Amino acid sequence: MDLVQSTRARAGKPETGKRADVRILDVFGRTASVRVDAEAWIDYMHLAQIEGRWRIVNVLWELRA
Repeated sequence: MDLVQSTRARAGKPETGKRADVRILDVFGRTASVRVDAEAWIDYMHLAQIEGRWRIVNVLWELRA
């Protein structure tokens, strides 16, 4: 709910100092782990290659303090 409310509060506001660093942590076969450093939070994602396309299977996130 925190992420939804944070996103809603930013709606329509100009993006300043936007940050989005993506780091591939590990790839094995058709699975991968990725870290995304966004402006207000950090995401850890699990991806799987399904029918030749990478798809997000799971996301864990934490707001920056």
